[in-house]
Amino acid sequence: MSDDKSRPHILGTAAVAGATALFGAGSTTASAQVAPDPEDLRLTAAEADPQEKAYLESLTQIADPPCDEAVTDLFQRGQGTAVNEALKGWTTNGQAVPDGLPAKLRDFLESARRLPSWADPAVLAQGQRFVRANAQQISFTAVLDVTPERMRYPAEAEAIFGIEGPHDNKQGFAKALRGVGYTLVEDPYGPTGSAFVTSARIRMAHSAVRYLLHTEGNWDTAKWGAPLSQLDMIAEWNLFSSYLVDQLYKLNVHPSEQDAAVYLYVWRVAGHLFGMPDDSMPETLDAARTRAAAVDGLYAQVTPRSAKYVQATIEYFASLAGPKEATVPPATALVRYMIGDADADAFGLARSSWDAVVPLAVPGFFTATQAGGLPTPSATMTQIATQMVRRALNNGKDIDLTMPLHLYGH
Repeated sequence: MSDDKSRPHILGTAAVAGATALFGAGSTTASAQVAPDPEDLRLTAAEADPQEKAYLESLTQIADPPCDEAVTDLFQRGQGTAVNEALKGWTTNGQAVPDGLPAKLRDFLESARRLPSWADPAVLAQGQRFVRANAQQISFTAVLDVTPERMRYPAEAEAIFGIEGPHDNKQGFAKALRGVGYTLVEDPYGPTGSAFVTSARIRMAHSAVRYLLHTEGNWDTAKWGAPLSQLDMIAEWNLFSSYLVDQLYKLNVHPSEQDAAVYLYVWRVAGHLFGMPDDSMPETLDAARTRAAAVDGLYAQVTPRSAKYVQATIEYFASLAGPKEATVPPATALVRYMIGDADADAFGLARSSWDAVVPLAVPGFFTATQAGGLPTPSATMTQIATQMVRRALNNGKDIDLTMPLHLYGH
């Protein structure tokens, strides 16, 4: 490992090297907006608007009726394995829905293969250009920031524990990132893209989880509402849309108001494809931040089990690069930098001398990448960032989006 003077230089280089290896250099944007710190926007439950509170509470009882009905039907017919097998090669929008599927499922899949009627192709294309121009920073934020933050919502975390087990979140990371991955290609909605197929299959996986939690598990509807409810979906949507774009400044990306608006538009389309009600997804960034603040104030709470889950996940990805004692502290510092001290402390993330290094190193070396040319990084630190970002994203690409057929431990 290098001496202390070179550590900021090395870690920043390592972090960007991992993401650049995946997607190439990104770009900053002129006429930048000033993004608020998401922690400053958070409310307490008492501060939430009563009408907003009532609306969000109603979402806890709603799941995904059209997909749930189709998936329940196939499970009750004992066709889960056969359907997973039939869908194995169905990966791009241009492919026909495979033959041999139950009628209700076929009808659902056909209905899911189109953009919402309100989608404006020109605005969507603008949003996709912003996403692709900043793909490395978006992927970095999705892996090291958004995915741990998902565990702040107890009902969603409880569903994840039921299907993935209580030990670590490497499968959960990968599956969540499938929804990001399809937006990073040139034409996700065209015949060679996968937006329609990926979103439909994720919805099927969610519906299977709901079915299994009710039939094999002991899901407490009175306590949690519907499993993977629309409240859970809006919490996740907030993270991948308004929260993520507001966090990009930490990686030296400063979107203009127009850039942020079209990025939000991409995620409104994505949310529609994931089965979310259109009115649950605000149309402006300010409104989205307001809704996110209300969701946080009313529902976010880190539990001891969620904290252990996040710690174990960081340890897993860091350990792929080398001995834990050398890799976990800088990896933890990267996550702390991205999610902020308040949430890092809530998750019980250990502090170290790396905490002072990362804030100076990471944004500076994203800039260095854009300017061209990188100093030679430490091999160890390069591996840490590369493995954490690449493994999480590649796991997502490699995972076949089959429906789970049993809960963890069954």
